[in-house]
Amino acid sequence: MNRNIGDASGSGLRQVDVKNLIDNSTRKSLPVTVAVICFLAIVFDGLDSALFGTLLPAIMKDMHMGPAEAGILASIGHIGAVGGAILFGVAADAIGRKRMLLIGITVFTVFTAACGLSQGYMDFAIYRFIAGIGLAGIVPVAVALVLEYTPGKRKAMVSSASYMGIGVGVLLSALLSIAFLSTIGWRAILIGTFLCIVLVPVARLWLPESMSILVRKGRNDSIRKVLKRVDPEFVSGVHDEYVLNEPPASKVPLRRLFQGEYARNTLLLGTALHCLMMIAVTLTTWVAHLMVQRGFTLATGITFILVFSVSNFISTPLAGWMADRVGYKKVFVIYMPVLFVSISLIGIVQDPLSALICMFFAGFAVLGAICLLLPYAGSLYPMSFRSTAMGGIYAIGRIGPIIGPAIAGAMLAAEVSVPVVLVFMAAPSAAALVAFLLVKDAPSQLVVRQETSSVVDPLRV
Repeated sequence: MNRNIGDASGSGLRQVDVKNLIDNSTRKSLPVTVAVICFLAIVFDGLDSALFGTLLPAIMKDMHMGPAEAGILASIGHIGAVGGAILFGVAADAIGRKRMLLIGITVFTVFTAACGLSQGYMDFAIYRFIAGIGLAGIVPVAVALVLEYTPGKRKAMVSSASYMGIGVGVLLSALLSIAFLSTIGWRAILIGTFLCIVLVPVARLWLPESMSILVRKGRNDSIRKVLKRVDPEFVSGVHDEYVLNEPPASKVPLRRLFQGEYARNTLLLGTALHCLMMIAVTLTTWVAHLMVQRGFTLATGITFILVFSVSNFISTPLAGWMADRVGYKKVFVIYMPVLFVSISLIGIVQDPLSALICMFFAGFAVLGAICLLLPYAGSLYPMSFRSTAMGGIYAIGRIGPIIGPAIAGAMLAAEVSVPVVLVFMAAPSAAALVAFLLVKDAPSQLVVRQETSSVVDPLRV
């Protein structure tokens, strides 16, 4: 990066565009560190959604719950996540993304473990609600940090790959349930999730704070330390002025999401994420129970969740690779029809192997699309209020997991057939596709050109 190092003028004042310096970096250590830590944090989202689903039959039996009550309990954590996503997103842009990420991880792990100690329906619901608030502070902030510290030409690939943590969480939940549910029970498994707290000191030590926060607060010493990790050859000057080279955010960034050019995309992307998360969470919550109703064993039902998660390791890298070459929308156009057909067929095909193959493609499509959506959304908003934007979109998306499991539970309580319930789960994919196609790309093109430019010198005298 020697080409980016310039001499100061006679006045000794030099502007350092930290945003372009990061985007033009060829050193991989810092982006990899950020991506790995954020990947591990995002694992908790998949762990939360799928672990409850894999344990649900045992919880229902132990607590004597019917499908309607279980559906409400599945939804309650996502109610907390709606408010938490907005709260954490705004707070992250105001006081620091790293700080809010650490708080989110701590709250989630403590209260998820507390669910294993619950003595009844009500305290289980309270713990799950608070855990949902903490969980909502993890994913939008983590993805925003990955976008910020990944060089421009690799943003889509790396950010979508980090979001594969959801698939790993789903996989981990299935493996934990298969290995331990029959021996130590659902309570011990939930209590054991407290081990996830070890990520907090790791992130505190190695994860950098957002540059937008550091620049806004004038923390030049911290900026210099981060830039040395970005480029060891960077030489700071006493009179350096650090800038972001983007328009300043409004005093009320949350309001900006629903004004002007941002309003349309905020609502459309929120709607798309709402549909996708409704499908993913409702399916992973109820599929084990549905397969038991079809005559399969509980272990086979949990295997459906395992297959669902494994598909993510193929679909998400492929989706990121395709998005970098043909654009996000074309990937969504491919994935949404696959999603609808595959889920619908799960309840129709008679052979267990064929049903598992359909489940694989359902996970392939929905997890791949979700893993692209937040990076896509992040590319439409400036760094200065990107966490707020992604938190707002994530909050809208989180409404889907509130509604979906509860409606599916009510349908099962009303003895609606399994094939009809699965078609209901698949139907929102059509609305998601329409929302994707209506997203306005113009703001994205402007931001992407700014974020991926390799022409502008980040060190301007």
